[in-house]
Amino acid sequence: MINEIRDMLELQDQLNKKINENWKKIRSSEDFARAVWTECAELLESLPWKWWKKQEPDMDNVEIEVVDIWHFILSQILLENNSLEESLNSSAVELFIKGINEDFSNVDVSGEYINHYLGEIDRIKKIIFLTERVAESFLKNNLKEGTFFFGLLVKNSMSFKKLYLLYIGKNILNHIRQEKGYRSGNYKKLINGLEDNQYLFNIVKEVNNKDDLEKKIREAFENLQAT
Repeated sequence: MINEIRDMLELQDQLNKKINENWKKIRSSEDFARAVWTECAELLESLPWKWWKKQEPDMDNVEIEVVDIWHFILSQILLENNSLEESLNSSAVELFIKGINEDFSNVDVSGEYINHYLGEIDRIKKIIFLTERVAESFLKNNLKEGTFFFGLLVKNSMSFKKLYLLYIGKNILNHIRQEKGYRSGNYKKLINGLEDNQYLFNIVKEVNNKDDLEKKIREAFENLQAT
């Protein structure tokens, strides 16, 4: 797991530098915290929390939103540390791993929240609860608490391997977006009626290792963008 987290931290730093070489000097922890809780709200829209209308959970999109949240959490971890190795060995990463492993030892979070989590048997309600805890933590700009609850969120929504492959895929897509004019408004995010995220999700489902991902994603999006 540590090797995969190192990969993701390194890729996130490369992507941030592609957007702005001096990103650490111009971005703040509040920027990434705001991005996290906003993405949490988008995740909730994929789940049936609205009691006044019938909804079905869209778990594919939940997974995509979890990966989007992870991009911003990784960025904040990198921002708050001086190097990749410091980031990897930070308490934030340690708490993320504790969340993945459901390890509640030496974790400074509310016992009431842990009891609620352990007592909730409905998976969708548990994911909603954890998403709200991630959002709450980042609204307080509490990175360590946020990464712990995010680890629990991953644990209950997908495997770590799926997070890793989807992150690698989304990172490649984000590079393509930048290369194709995302910041200037020239990039087509909606292609033949579907968002690029959905195409990405379908590609990742067919790939079992990261070595094949970039080739397949770039070939697919070259063809899609040409249509």
